[in-house]
Amino acid sequence: MKSFHTIPVIIIILLYSSPLISQTYGEKDQKATNIGRIGLTVTNIGVLGNSFRGPFVTKNEPSLEYPLGSGIEHLFDAGLWIGADVNGNKLVSTGAAGDDANGYDPGNAGYEFTSVIPLKERSTLEDAQFFSPMAVSHQDFVAEFSDSSTQIPNGGPAINEHTQPLHASVHLESYAWNFPFAEYFVLLNYTITNKSQNVWREVYVANWGDYIVRNMKINPSSGTDRFSHSAFGYIDSLQMLYAYDYDAGPPGFTDSYVSPVLVGGEWRSALIHPRAFSFMPDSLKAYYFNPNRTSPYDTIRTFVQFWGFRSTDLELGSPKNDAERYFKMTNHIAASTYDQQIKDKASNLLCLLSVGPIPEVQPGETFSVVFAIVCAKKFGNRPSSINDSLSRVNLIDHIGWAVRAYNGEDANGNGILESGEDTNLNGRLDRYRLPEPPVPPRIRVVPADHSVTIYWDKRAEESIDPISRNKDFEGYRLYRSNAGNELTTLSGSADALILMAEFDSTGNIVGSNSGFESRGHFQKLSTPVTFSGDTTRYYYKYTVNNLLNGWQYLFSVTSFDEGDVQRNIQSLESSRSQNLTRVIPGTPPNNSFVRGSVGVYPNPYYAAALWDGRGERDKKIYFYNLPAKCEIKIYTLAGETVDVIQHDASSYRGQDVRWFQTFGGTDIELAGGEHAWDMISRHDQALATGLYLFTVKDLVSGKSQVGKFIIIK
Repeated sequence: MKSFHTIPVIIIILLYSSPLISQTYGEKDQKATNIGRIGLTVTNIGVLGNSFRGPFVTKNEPSLEYPLGSGIEHLFDAGLWIGADVNGNKLVSTGAAGDDANGYDPGNAGYEFTSVIPLKERSTLEDAQFFSPMAVSHQDFVAEFSDSSTQIPNGGPAINEHTQPLHASVHLESYAWNFPFAEYFVLLNYTITNKSQNVWREVYVANWGDYIVRNMKINPSSGTDRFSHSAFGYIDSLQMLYAYDYDAGPPGFTDSYVSPVLVGGEWRSALIHPRAFSFMPDSLKAYYFNPNRTSPYDTIRTFVQFWGFRSTDLELGSPKNDAERYFKMTNHIAASTYDQQIKDKASNLLCLLSVGPIPEVQPGETFSVVFAIVCAKKFGNRPSSINDSLSRVNLIDHIGWAVRAYNGEDANGNGILESGEDTNLNGRLDRYRLPEPPVPPRIRVVPADHSVTIYWDKRAEESIDPISRNKDFEGYRLYRSNAGNELTTLSGSADALILMAEFDSTGNIVGSNSGFESRGHFQKLSTPVTFSGDTTRYYYKYTVNNLLNGWQYLFSVTSFDEGDVQRNIQSLESSRSQNLTRVIPGTPPNNSFVRGSVGVYPNPYYAAALWDGRGERDKKIYFYNLPAKCEIKIYTLAGETVDVIQHDASSYRGQDVRWFQTFGGTDIELAGGEHAWDMISRHDQALATGLYLFTVKDLVSGKSQVGKFIIIK
């Protein structure tokens, strides 16, 4: 029996989750990560990103958004490339190739992988909907696809220009975490099998991407202008390339990087990475030194290429066939071309990061490759066009954690399990093992009139670190945002949070040694609190006063540990994103009007109030002191009905006003006695300046009240 070897390949991407099946042939399924700071769309056909189409428009889902909720996109689309010499022919199969201005459509050239298997989702988090003991990270997506078919499944069209498949079968697993040090990337682990009857020789694997950095809320332009303001660079020593906004928007609105990075992979149990080639077994090195090989490379390398969209430029021309694509994968852009035509210039370029060669892959043999795509904020507050080593400090740090996530127990990254590295004592080299902070507490945030109360449980106090095997819980940190942050680039993001309070254990040098006894706004409950429909037992609460009714606030409670001096690991904190909760303080339900009159604020309403968005439909006023179930009717002075609103405190989440869709979300918590209105009539017309009347009828008691408000535009 012929034996075959396994090679792992992985890609990391720094970066929500809802599926979309293509409605035409049912051939495309996609989800977007939402566990950390990055929202990356992953599909079951080898495409990354969503080309700013489909759910990007209909469901406000991201292509590659960072920070999540900010509207700052970093990718049109991207895809896996596999290239090989097959019987003297250079063949390349591509998940995306960038020759179509609309991105993926069934049958478009360059989108050569197909699948009939939907994406699967898994999670190591026990509270998660998709918890699975088979999961690797806090959010795994699993896909199976192949280039063998030259036609879209289920009666779809032929794939344009896809006539010579490699017959590559690909198993993709993407990994994302919510740890604060691991929220900036997604790992893409490609395991590739040669399903043909031919030997693949001189094999290269690449991440191709149409990376752009653009704030789609501030500058949502389309066409050439959308793609022409990013600049590009690379650092060979880190096996990465990167893109950033050069001149598209005001400083501070697009101050981030996106970077695909090679982090690893395996061929015949040896690590695929330039840094580890010297540690490769001699039996495998011999393939590289074989004088009969056609490749000029006697080691593993990474290659970077840039070219223009549909460009015919001599040096930056777009590849038109497999031979030209293979050439791009196996050659590095000339330093002189980069310096003269790309460096520190805004341009519309496509990017390729490839690794190879793998000298041969036999029929039936499997290998894997690991890339990283990492996002990071620029360091400092300087013009977006500045790109220097100081600007890239955060990016380099996040790349380091991405590599560390892949390495797992392989502390020195040489691909060999050495003394002291086997932390779980199972006798093998385990990857994707990270030091872990305590689990974040479960929280409940209850909005009230000009205040909120935060409750949380104490499950974090029982956390056991997977590396040290010790209970190392230290304390809690409470965070909040300021009113109005949703109208900035921090919209809906954990980046908007500021530290509000900290409580931790006494008797050590970590934290403030405050203890957990009740004081001020903090209370340790003698008897845990529970809520209807919620089995969690809450042991702590903290009250925040002097908040503005009608404004959105974000709250989060994290847990942190005492660190590990023996392993030189500093104190680690759980994610601020995992239990991030949006609330809008306001009046509670006013059943039977026992708490006085209903009203409207702001009254009078002046156009372009501070909490408004830019659009006519991103404005709102609030009716307050409402009963839990009531009907609101708005009239002109002439008695004409302007609008009728049904209010139900148990289900109302602002879903009838676009402001919440743009700046809030369906997960927002409201106090129950208020209802927002966008001042759009039932005939879909914006209201003009004037005095308006309204009635509120309690649907339980039948009682009614009347009121009036003024709009000034």
